[in-house]
Amino acid sequence: MKNRLILSFVLLLCILQARATHIVGGQLFITENKNSAYNYKIGLTMYFDALNGNPGAEDDVVYIYVFRKRDNASVGYVSAPKIERKNVTYTNPQCGISLTETIMITYASDVLLESSVFNDPGGYYMVWDRCCRNAAITNIKSPGTAGSLFYLEFPPIVKNSTSFSNSSPVFPAIQGDYACVNSPFFFNFGGTDADGDSLAYRLMTPLQGYSTQDRPSVQAIGSSSYPTLTWIDGITNANIIPGPQPLTVDAKTGMLSVTPGNLGLYVFAVQVDEFRNGVKIGTLTRDFQLKVVDCPKMSPPKILFKPKGSSTFYNSNQIITVKDGDPNCFEVMVTDPTINDLIKIQGHAINQTNDYFSLFPVEYATTVANDTMRVQVCLDECFITYDNRPIRIELIAQDQSCPIPLMDTLVIYIRRESSGNNAPVVTTSLQTDYVHVVAGTAVSFTVFGKDSDTDSLSLSGAGENFTLSSKSMIFKTVSGKTSVQSGFSWVPPCNALEGDTIKVDFTAEDLRCAGSGLKTSKTIYFIVDQSPNHPPAITTSLVQADVSYILGASGGITFQVKAIDPDTNTILLSASGRGFQLNALGITFENKTGTGQLISDFTWFPDCAIMNGDTSHSFTVDFVARDKSCTASLDTISVTISLSDLEAKSEIDLPNVITPNGDGKNDCLILDELPTGSCNDQFKDVTIFNRWGKQIYYSRDKTKNWCPNDISGGYYYYVIKYTKSTYKGGLTVLK
Repeated sequence: MKNRLILSFVLLLCILQARATHIVGGQLFITENKNSAYNYKIGLTMYFDALNGNPGAEDDVVYIYVFRKRDNASVGYVSAPKIERKNVTYTNPQCGISLTETIMITYASDVLLESSVFNDPGGYYMVWDRCCRNAAITNIKSPGTAGSLFYLEFPPIVKNSTSFSNSSPVFPAIQGDYACVNSPFFFNFGGTDADGDSLAYRLMTPLQGYSTQDRPSVQAIGSSSYPTLTWIDGITNANIIPGPQPLTVDAKTGMLSVTPGNLGLYVFAVQVDEFRNGVKIGTLTRDFQLKVVDCPKMSPPKILFKPKGSSTFYNSNQIITVKDGDPNCFEVMVTDPTINDLIKIQGHAINQTNDYFSLFPVEYATTVANDTMRVQVCLDECFITYDNRPIRIELIAQDQSCPIPLMDTLVIYIRRESSGNNAPVVTTSLQTDYVHVVAGTAVSFTVFGKDSDTDSLSLSGAGENFTLSSKSMIFKTVSGKTSVQSGFSWVPPCNALEGDTIKVDFTAEDLRCAGSGLKTSKTIYFIVDQSPNHPPAITTSLVQADVSYILGASGGITFQVKAIDPDTNTILLSASGRGFQLNALGITFENKTGTGQLISDFTWFPDCAIMNGDTSHSFTVDFVARDKSCTASLDTISVTISLSDLEAKSEIDLPNVITPNGDGKNDCLILDELPTGSCNDQFKDVTIFNRWGKQIYYSRDKTKNWCPNDISGGYYYYVIKYTKSTYKGGLTVLK
């Protein structure tokens, strides 16, 4: 059902009423659907007895009911259709003939769980309630009328207003194996968690629910304590399957183990609790049944090894030494007392990445009692013990016994001399292995790896009891053939303590035989010394720190600022205005970073807009030279710039006669010599009138002189206006 979880309950009176006899077990599940409109999948995995079950009891749809855990209030139900049906496999398929046949049926539906509904801090639970179980179950009372209830708790999807994602554990398909009376049996009931949550397992009494033989499929109800099955006399959770070793479960792995003492069909349940950061967030129950039968007596194979020159068989306290020039192969024997049994041989190295050995043959079929096969174990070129530590190999002989194979294991310790493969060497560009460093000062060098056999090799670095990245050390692992190199760099942090010695190991590993351990390391010792830091100094090219400037003066204000640091630390040269931004006033100054010496130019062309109506104004600029050492030393110099306005004149000086005769003398009225004016009384325009008051000249540009070449001589008047002042006068033009 792809829909919201149905929030209204409907009496499901028309559900199939056939008794689901021979329900073997199963569990519920809830899985997050990432990036989907239907954010969760809810379903049921159910195991059904295909030999004795009622085919009519196999539902096409199951109804899973959801309740709020705090008060058992109903939240809704999910209608989950059948999406998969398949036979359960066996560890050894030929062992399952006519004894058991189990079908795994999966029901599931995608649903939308809304955060406005599923936000209760106490969480929720879901149940599936159905009758009935196998009538042949040995360890409970009235098994044929006992119902099955599967249970699963899950957390809210929102916690503290934050989305909380979770999926229930995932379990591999249960195998349909049976156990043999008085024989050890192991059964993996463990799962994995997609969210990385930890899982804990414990045996429990299976839940029965409220379904009955007369009402095999009922509408589930919420409860804090569902009914459980009733054990027969003498059975408890401590001996659900009684015997020399009653049924137990590993609390961490979920591995079941039992040595049953009696024939029968035994039902059991395991509670799986889900923890995140030490807090329980979910739980579910898993039911199943285990059949215990009387099996033919089977004996395991036996694997033996007699070292060359020895009259006795090998035991694990010995170390076999293979010298250079010795044969690469040796022989082990495998015997089996059973006729017509298939024996398979496998082996692997325990304390080495690769096996570097082979077996031949790897299987054989016995034809007589105690038949014997001789197996060749051949060591490859890379099966070498470089550090004198023996390699541990494990050889396993396994037969085809039912219900699970029987096996024998032989562990052999082998020390094999080198075949001439030489270890690589490590060198550095340093003069010594001891490097004196100071906090804040960079250190760098090159590390080299070389292999005299021209093998491929890798070069890596590692701190002693720390990672390089944790101390901001930079060294890239490299690989190559014959020779490789990589650069190391580090700026010791300010918290590096004087007198500390920090060790870094650089390792070159031979890659001819992966995992062989043939490597060489060189240790570099970094000794932290006291930092001899000197503070930077800052100067300017000014004669004095105070600058006076009259607005309108040519050239503007320019000078240089210099920062000097005798150390190798990085220094920063910067400037800032007191109460103003430099660029807002049109000041140009570039902040600079570098080492040794930094120079930057200060440039400013102030204008009247800066004065804001005042006749004078002062601006102070602070220049700072700061080093980036651990002590963060600095030097500061301040420059105060005083701006003043031009003093306005009370009168102007113009000639009263001009003679425009072309002789170059007194030909024009010189206007560009008029006063510039101040910020508050600036030049506006000049107007010239004839004697009758007619305007004959007008200009707003005082740089343009008046040269009356095209007018007649006579007496003329002028009016010169400033922002606040007006000057009037007369002059005679003689021609």
